[in-house]
Amino acid sequence: MLLICLHKIAHMNVHFRLSFGNRFTSFFIAALLILTGCAEKSTIDQTPETKQSMQEEIQDEQTANSSADKQISHPEDTISATVTEVVDGDTIKVNMEGTEETIRLLLIDTPETVHPTEPEQPYGKEASAFAKEHLSVNKEVEIEIDTSIRDNYDRFLAYVWVEDEMYNKMILEEGLARVAYIIEPNTRYADEFRDIEEEAKEKEKGIWSEDGYVTDEGFHPDAVSNSAERNKENSPEHRDCENPHIKGNHSSNGDLIYHTPDGQYYDQTKAEEMFCTEQEAQESGYRKSQR
Repeated sequence: MLLICLHKIAHMNVHFRLSFGNRFTSFFIAALLILTGCAEKSTIDQTPETKQSMQEEIQDEQTANSSADKQISHPEDTISATVTEVVDGDTIKVNMEGTEETIRLLLIDTPETVHPTEPEQPYGKEASAFAKEHLSVNKEVEIEIDTSIRDNYDRFLAYVWVEDEMYNKMILEEGLARVAYIIEPNTRYADEFRDIEEEAKEKEKGIWSEDGYVTDEGFHPDAVSNSAERNKENSPEHRDCENPHIKGNHSSNGDLIYHTPDGQYYDQTKAEEMFCTEQEAQESGYRKSQR
Protein backbone atom coordinates (compact mmCIF):
# COMPACT_ATOMS: atom_id res chain seq x y z
CA MET A 1 0.00 0.00 0.00
CA LEU A 2 2.81 2.42 0.88
CA LEU A 3 4.60 1.79 -2.45
CA ILE A 4 1.40 2.44 -4.39
CA CYS A 5 0.87 5.74 -2.56
CA LEU A 6 4.45 6.86 -3.20
CA HIS A 7 4.11 5.97 -6.88
CA LYS A 8 0.97 8.09 -7.16
CA ILE A 9 2.68 10.97 -5.39
CA ALA A 10 5.61 10.87 -7.77
CA HIS A 11 3.31 10.74 -10.80
CA MET A 12 1.19 13.68 -9.67
CA ASN A 13 4.29 15.64 -8.73
CA VAL A 14 5.45 15.55 -12.34
CA HIS A 15 2.02 16.68 -13.52
CA PHE A 16 1.88 19.63 -11.16
CA ARG A 17 5.43 20.70 -11.99
CA LEU A 18 4.52 20.91 -15.66
CA SER A 19 1.33 22.83 -14.92
CA PHE A 20 2.45 25.30 -12.28
CA GLY A 21 6.22 25.24 -12.33
CA ASN A 22 6.41 25.24 -8.56
CA ARG A 23 8.09 22.04 -7.48
CA PHE A 24 7.56 22.28 -3.75
CA THR A 25 3.98 23.51 -3.86
CA SER A 26 2.90 20.88 -6.34
CA PHE A 27 4.62 18.09 -4.41
CA PHE A 28 2.96 19.17 -1.15
CA ILE A 29 -0.52 19.33 -2.69
CA ALA A 30 -0.10 15.97 -4.41
CA ALA A 31 1.19 14.31 -1.27
CA LEU A 32 -1.69 15.68 0.77
CA LEU A 33 -4.29 14.42 -1.68
CA ILE A 34 -2.78 10.96 -2.07
CA LEU A 35 -2.15 10.40 1.63
CA THR A 36 -5.72 11.44 2.39
CA GLY A 37 -6.91 8.85 -0.09
CA CYS A 38 -4.61 6.19 1.41
CA ALA A 39 -5.88 6.95 4.89
CA GLU A 40 -9.46 6.61 3.68
CA LYS A 41 -8.55 3.33 2.00
CA SER A 42 -7.01 2.01 5.24
CA THR A 43 -10.11 3.02 7.18
CA ILE A 44 -12.37 1.30 4.68
CA ASP A 45 -10.33 -1.91 4.84
CA GLN A 46 -10.71 -2.14 8.65
CA THR A 47 -14.47 -2.60 8.76
CA PRO A 48 -16.20 -3.68 12.01
CA GLU A 49 -16.54 -7.18 10.55
CA THR A 50 -12.81 -7.33 9.80
CA LYS A 51 -11.88 -6.13 13.27
CA GLN A 52 -14.22 -8.66 14.90
CA SER A 53 -12.80 -11.46 12.76
CA MET A 54 -9.25 -10.52 13.76
CA GLN A 55 -10.21 -10.39 17.44
CA GLU A 56 -11.86 -13.82 17.22
CA GLU A 57 -8.74 -15.29 15.60
CA ILE A 58 -6.57 -13.87 18.38
CA GLN A 59 -8.92 -15.21 21.07
CA ASP A 60 -9.01 -18.66 19.43
CA GLU A 61 -5.22 -18.74 19.33
CA GLN A 62 -4.98 -17.69 22.97
CA THR A 63 -7.51 -20.37 23.98
CA ALA A 64 -5.62 -23.03 22.03
CA ASN A 65 -2.36 -22.01 23.64
CA SER A 66 -3.98 -22.02 27.08
CA SER A 67 -5.41 -25.53 26.54
CA ALA A 68 -2.07 -26.78 25.31
CA ASP A 69 -0.39 -25.41 28.43
CA LYS A 70 -2.81 -27.37 30.65
CA GLN A 71 -2.27 -30.73 28.97
CA ILE A 72 -0.60 -33.32 31.17
CA SER A 73 2.03 -35.23 29.23
CA HIS A 74 3.71 -38.46 30.24
CA PRO A 75 7.06 -37.57 31.85
CA GLU A 76 10.29 -39.18 30.75
CA ASP A 77 11.63 -39.81 34.25
CA THR A 78 9.42 -42.46 35.90
CA ILE A 79 9.89 -45.66 37.89
CA SER A 80 8.36 -48.93 36.70
CA ALA A 81 6.26 -50.82 39.25
CA THR A 82 3.71 -53.63 39.53
CA VAL A 83 0.46 -53.27 41.46
CA THR A 84 0.16 -55.77 44.32
CA GLU A 85 -2.95 -54.43 46.09
CA VAL A 86 -5.59 -51.72 45.83
CA VAL A 87 -6.31 -50.34 49.30
CA ASP A 88 -8.91 -47.77 48.23
CA GLY A 89 -9.44 -45.07 45.63
CA ASP A 90 -6.34 -43.05 46.52
CA THR A 91 -3.96 -45.64 47.98
CA ILE A 92 -2.34 -48.69 46.40
CA LYS A 93 0.56 -51.03 47.06
CA VAL A 94 3.18 -51.81 44.44
CA ASN A 95 6.36 -53.75 43.95
CA MET A 96 8.90 -51.13 42.96
CA GLU A 97 12.45 -52.19 42.21
CA GLY A 98 12.03 -55.29 44.36
CA THR A 99 10.53 -53.46 47.34
CA GLU A 100 6.85 -53.24 48.27
CA GLU A 101 5.74 -49.66 48.75
CA THR A 102 2.45 -48.12 49.80
CA ILE A 103 1.66 -45.37 47.31
CA ARG A 104 -0.45 -42.41 48.42
CA LEU A 105 -1.65 -40.69 45.26
CA LEU A 106 -0.74 -37.02 45.22
CA LEU A 107 -3.19 -34.10 45.30
CA ILE A 108 -6.38 -36.19 45.43
CA ASP A 109 -8.69 -37.52 48.12
CA THR A 110 -11.44 -40.13 47.75
CA PRO A 111 -14.20 -41.06 50.21
CA GLU A 112 -13.15 -43.53 52.90
CA THR A 113 -13.84 -47.25 52.80
CA VAL A 114 -11.15 -48.73 55.06
CA HIS A 115 -10.41 -45.96 57.56
CA PRO A 116 -9.71 -47.44 61.03
CA THR A 117 -11.82 -44.87 62.90
CA GLU A 118 -14.30 -43.57 60.31
CA PRO A 119 -17.30 -45.33 58.75
CA GLU A 120 -17.52 -46.00 55.05
CA GLN A 121 -18.42 -42.85 53.15
CA PRO A 122 -20.74 -42.44 50.13
CA TYR A 123 -18.99 -43.05 46.80
CA GLY A 124 -16.10 -44.73 48.58
CA LYS A 125 -16.93 -48.12 47.07
CA GLU A 126 -17.29 -46.59 43.63
CA ALA A 127 -13.86 -44.98 43.96
CA SER A 128 -12.32 -48.27 45.11
CA ALA A 129 -13.99 -50.14 42.25
CA PHE A 130 -12.63 -47.57 39.80
CA ALA A 131 -9.14 -48.07 41.21
CA LYS A 132 -9.43 -51.86 40.98
CA GLU A 133 -10.59 -51.60 37.39
CA HIS A 134 -7.68 -49.44 36.24
CA LEU A 135 -4.99 -50.49 38.73
CA SER A 136 -5.72 -54.19 39.02
CA VAL A 137 -3.31 -56.57 40.72
CA ASN A 138 -0.25 -57.38 38.56
CA LYS A 139 -0.87 -54.29 36.44
CA GLU A 140 2.32 -52.66 35.17
CA VAL A 141 2.36 -48.95 36.00
CA GLU A 142 4.77 -46.02 36.02
CA ILE A 143 5.45 -43.99 39.15
CA GLU A 144 6.11 -40.25 38.86
CA ILE A 145 7.68 -38.47 41.82
CA ASP A 146 7.09 -34.77 42.47
CA THR A 147 9.60 -33.30 44.94
CA SER A 148 9.07 -34.66 48.43
CA ILE A 149 8.95 -38.46 48.38
CA ARG A 150 7.26 -39.57 51.63
CA ASP A 151 4.54 -38.37 53.99
CA ASN A 152 4.39 -38.58 57.79
CA TYR A 153 3.11 -42.16 57.54
CA ASP A 154 6.14 -43.20 55.45
CA ARG A 155 3.93 -43.68 52.40
CA PHE A 156 5.43 -43.07 48.98
CA LEU A 157 3.90 -39.95 47.41
CA ALA A 158 3.42 -40.13 43.66
CA TYR A 159 1.39 -39.77 40.50
CA VAL A 160 0.59 -43.13 38.89
CA TRP A 161 0.58 -43.60 35.13
CA VAL A 162 -1.29 -46.39 33.35
CA GLU A 163 0.23 -46.42 29.88
CA ASP A 164 -0.28 -42.81 28.68
CA GLU A 165 -2.99 -41.87 31.19
CA MET A 166 -2.44 -40.55 34.70
CA TYR A 167 -4.71 -42.30 37.20
CA ASN A 168 -4.87 -39.25 39.51
CA LYS A 169 -6.34 -37.27 36.62
CA MET A 170 -8.70 -40.07 35.53
CA ILE A 171 -10.44 -40.45 38.90
CA LEU A 172 -10.87 -36.67 39.17
CA GLU A 173 -12.51 -36.65 35.73
CA GLU A 174 -14.86 -39.41 36.89
CA GLY A 175 -16.04 -37.28 39.81
CA LEU A 176 -14.88 -39.81 42.40
CA ALA A 177 -12.16 -37.69 44.02
CA ARG A 178 -11.58 -34.13 45.13
CA VAL A 179 -8.41 -32.07 44.85
CA ALA A 180 -6.79 -32.02 48.29
CA TYR A 181 -3.58 -31.91 50.31
CA ILE A 182 -1.89 -29.33 48.11
CA ILE A 183 1.22 -29.00 50.21
CA GLU A 184 4.47 -27.50 49.02
CA PRO A 185 6.65 -28.59 47.37
CA ASN A 186 4.43 -31.30 45.77
CA THR A 187 2.19 -29.05 43.68
CA ARG A 188 3.25 -29.86 40.11
CA TYR A 189 -0.24 -30.46 38.70
CA ALA A 190 -2.32 -28.44 41.19
CA ASP A 191 -3.68 -25.96 38.63
CA GLU A 192 -4.51 -28.63 36.07
CA PHE A 193 -6.24 -30.77 38.70
CA ARG A 194 -8.37 -27.82 39.86
CA ASP A 195 -9.57 -27.28 36.28
CA ILE A 196 -10.47 -30.97 35.93
CA GLU A 197 -12.29 -30.91 39.27
CA GLU A 198 -14.27 -27.85 38.20
CA GLU A 199 -15.44 -29.64 35.04
CA ALA A 200 -16.61 -32.66 37.03
CA LYS A 201 -18.38 -30.33 39.45
CA GLU A 202 -20.18 -28.52 36.63
CA LYS A 203 -21.36 -31.87 35.24
CA GLU A 204 -22.43 -32.99 38.75
CA LYS A 205 -20.55 -36.24 38.41
CA GLY A 206 -20.16 -38.67 41.31
CA ILE A 207 -19.37 -36.91 44.59
CA TRP A 208 -20.45 -33.59 43.07
CA SER A 209 -24.03 -34.75 42.56
CA GLU A 210 -24.81 -34.19 46.25
CA ASP A 211 -24.98 -30.60 47.51
CA GLY A 212 -22.81 -30.01 50.55
CA TYR A 213 -21.17 -33.43 50.50
CA VAL A 214 -17.73 -32.17 49.44
CA THR A 215 -16.03 -29.30 51.24
CA ASP A 216 -12.48 -28.04 51.64
CA GLU A 217 -12.26 -30.04 54.87
CA GLY A 218 -13.34 -33.34 53.35
CA PHE A 219 -16.55 -35.34 52.91
CA HIS A 220 -19.73 -34.94 54.96
CA PRO A 221 -21.94 -38.04 54.69
CA ASP A 222 -24.76 -36.37 56.62
CA ALA A 223 -25.27 -34.01 53.69
CA VAL A 224 -25.97 -36.85 51.28
CA SER A 225 -29.63 -37.21 50.44
CA ASN A 226 -31.20 -40.52 51.41
CA SER A 227 -34.07 -40.12 48.97
CA ALA A 228 -32.45 -42.26 46.28
CA GLU A 229 -31.82 -45.06 48.74
CA ARG A 230 -35.40 -44.88 50.05
CA ASN A 231 -36.77 -44.92 46.51
CA LYS A 232 -34.69 -47.98 45.70
CA GLU A 233 -35.85 -49.84 48.79
CA ASN A 234 -39.48 -49.00 48.07
CA SER A 235 -39.35 -49.87 44.38
CA PRO A 236 -41.35 -52.93 43.25
CA GLU A 237 -38.18 -54.49 41.86
CA HIS A 238 -36.46 -54.32 45.23
CA ARG A 239 -39.48 -55.31 47.34
CA ASP A 240 -40.32 -58.33 45.20
CA CYS A 241 -36.74 -59.61 44.90
CA GLU A 242 -37.07 -62.85 46.82
CA ASN A 243 -34.53 -64.63 44.63
CA PRO A 244 -31.49 -62.46 43.82
CA HIS A 245 -30.10 -63.44 40.44
CA ILE A 246 -26.93 -61.35 40.04
CA LYS A 247 -23.77 -63.14 41.15
CA GLY A 248 -20.93 -61.31 42.86
CA ASN A 249 -17.53 -62.97 42.63
CA HIS A 250 -14.01 -62.21 43.89
CA SER A 251 -11.54 -62.87 41.07
CA SER A 252 -8.09 -64.37 41.59
CA ASN A 253 -6.67 -60.86 41.18
CA GLY A 254 -8.86 -59.55 43.98
CA ASP A 255 -11.29 -57.74 41.67
CA LEU A 256 -14.97 -57.59 42.62
CA ILE A 257 -16.96 -58.61 39.53
CA TYR A 258 -20.67 -59.28 39.13
CA HIS A 259 -22.29 -61.51 36.50
CA THR A 260 -25.80 -61.24 35.07
CA PRO A 261 -27.77 -64.27 33.80
CA ASP A 262 -27.06 -63.36 30.17
CA GLY A 263 -23.30 -63.28 30.78
CA GLN A 264 -20.92 -65.80 29.20
CA TYR A 265 -19.56 -67.09 32.52
CA TYR A 266 -22.71 -66.79 34.62
CA ASP A 267 -23.42 -70.53 34.98
CA GLN A 268 -19.87 -71.46 35.92
CA THR A 269 -19.35 -68.53 38.30
CA LYS A 270 -19.37 -69.28 42.01
CA ALA A 271 -21.40 -66.61 43.78
CA GLU A 272 -19.88 -65.16 46.92
CA GLU A 273 -22.64 -62.57 47.11
CA MET A 274 -26.02 -62.27 45.41
CA PHE A 275 -27.72 -59.04 44.36
CA CYS A 276 -31.18 -58.09 43.18
CA THR A 277 -30.07 -55.27 40.86
CA GLU A 278 -26.93 -54.17 39.07
CA GLN A 279 -27.08 -50.88 40.96
CA GLU A 280 -26.97 -52.78 44.22
CA ALA A 281 -23.89 -54.69 43.04
CA GLN A 282 -22.15 -51.51 41.91
CA GLU A 283 -22.87 -49.78 45.21
CA SER A 284 -21.19 -52.72 46.93
CA GLY A 285 -18.00 -52.07 44.97
CA TYR A 286 -18.49 -54.58 42.14
CA ARG A 287 -18.04 -53.93 38.44
CA LYS A 288 -19.82 -55.74 35.65
CA SER A 289 -18.11 -58.61 33.87
CA GLN A 290 -17.01 -57.68 30.37
CA ARG A 291 -18.26 -61.01 29.04
